[in-house]
Amino acid sequence: MARASTPIVRAGGDWAAVMGSRLGQRPSDLSHHAVEQTRRRLRLALISFSLVFVVLIGRLADLTTSYQVTGASTALQTSAKQERPIITDRHGVVLATQISTTTLGANTAEIEDGVAMARQLSEILPRLNERRAAQLLSRRGPYVKLQTSLTPDERRAVLNLGNPALQLKKATSRVYPNGEVASHIVGFSSSDMRGLSGIELWLDQGEEFSLLDNQFETSLDVRVQHSVRDELMRAMEKFSAKGAAAVIMDAHNGEIIASVSLPDFDANQPTASPESARFNKIIQGTYELGSVFKVFTVAMALDGGYVTREDIFDASEPMKIGPEKISDDHPQNRPLTVDEILVHSSNIGSSKIALQVPEQAHAEFLQRLGMRDRVATDFPARARPLPVGRWTDIERATTSFGHGISVSPLHVLVAGAAMMNGGVLYPPTLQKVAMPIGQRVVSAQTSAAIRDMMRRVVTMGTGKNANVEGYAVIGKTGTANKPQQGSYSADARITSFLSGFPGHAPRYAMLVMLDEPNGNEATYGQTGAGWNAAPTSGNIIKRIAPILGVLPNRDATQQEAKLQSLRQTAMAEPTMGGSYAP
Repeated sequence: MARASTPIVRAGGDWAAVMGSRLGQRPSDLSHHAVEQTRRRLRLALISFSLVFVVLIGRLADLTTSYQVTGASTALQTSAKQERPIITDRHGVVLATQISTTTLGANTAEIEDGVAMARQLSEILPRLNERRAAQLLSRRGPYVKLQTSLTPDERRAVLNLGNPALQLKKATSRVYPNGEVASHIVGFSSSDMRGLSGIELWLDQGEEFSLLDNQFETSLDVRVQHSVRDELMRAMEKFSAKGAAAVIMDAHNGEIIASVSLPDFDANQPTASPESARFNKIIQGTYELGSVFKVFTVAMALDGGYVTREDIFDASEPMKIGPEKISDDHPQNRPLTVDEILVHSSNIGSSKIALQVPEQAHAEFLQRLGMRDRVATDFPARARPLPVGRWTDIERATTSFGHGISVSPLHVLVAGAAMMNGGVLYPPTLQKVAMPIGQRVVSAQTSAAIRDMMRRVVTMGTGKNANVEGYAVIGKTGTANKPQQGSYSADARITSFLSGFPGHAPRYAMLVMLDEPNGNEATYGQTGAGWNAAPTSGNIIKRIAPILGVLPNRDATQQEAKLQSLRQTAMAEPTMGGSYAP
């Protein structure tokens, strides 16, 4: 039986060539087929690798972009939380900023004697509470915080101890370089950098404000703020007052230049003072501020054409409205002109003027001045005026001289500035104003008449102690007994003085308020505003006018003195002429 022959393949040969020969194919054909098949496989592999590569690149880009966006968002949030805007006054003086500090902690598990460690630390850390530190270090917890805001020297001293149980951690702290000087307005923040009061709180509330290089520039002038605070503290001591407050505004744009409320607190350690010290009297408190309201009453009646300056009202006897009796604190016991009613602060005359105005017009005028709503401003925590219960003749009469209506000092300042600046009410603001927008509330002629009368209050009336030579101060006193348990206290008073300077063209308006001042030998035991709030205002103006660039006008003062002498001579004569309103 014949054995089939087996093809021989030489080393390195190709089985395909052998098999091809048996199928009738030439080696050259097989070689060409193999090359084409290899090329197709390579192309397929290249396309597959390209697709995989594109997918991988796309995925990588997607992950990278997502990571960057999320990371940026987180970074912004962290930055916003840890790096609050720097707050400055109008001249760039820093009122609030943050610094990097060091916090000392300890791993108590590695400390054998907590009392000894506390004693050792107290020798190099003067502010450390040794007793409290000993209690904390004697615990068996993993970590305790011992002291924040270590100074560089204190940090080095701790490091020199070489104790691995002690831990130094970096932290960011909010600091207020001026401490108490602007604490009510600037406010303060928590340890985790959240605003809790004042501008600090306002910055976190999503309100509109402008930042330049992460800096918030306020309208405050820290030089004026310091001077006002210093004079108020002197007044509190001199008159043994329970509290005091003052606010100054640019009468032509609403910028708040200074705002002080006493007692105050150190913004670096807010909890070290009682909670009552953190109450801002200027914007959070509401008070019956007394006869400063007579300015508004007279302006309302003049502007509406209900009275003229020459009209005469009988103030020789107390006025009765139903069972209520209205009398004067500074009785002249004679008929008074409208000017004299303001100069001598006659409650009787003011009541009679108010009742010349229709009831609805009276209510609308107070509304126009903003006396029935919160002040429209960027101040946080603004007080709402206490509404007048009824609106009968007695309420209208008492409201005319500031009794029975409770508003914040800021309400009175804003409305008072409008009476002095030509008749335009500007909303108060803590930011610089590029283009002031106000609302006309009285005519320029009425405003001019009010300025003239307010000047006479200072030169001839209840505000004489506020006069400052060269500045022609204009103003109006206000004294009101504090309401207590449904009646009025015979001893506790709020005194105030609304003023503007320089008097011929007031640039700045100011309200000063004292809470429960007492009489002394210098005041002959008197507690009215003319004896305390008025002279305090004069002292403030004397200090801050040069700082604000308001120069004294000596010539105008001499001319005014001559004119005033003629006025006093005329007023000494019996009142003649004019219409008579009983």
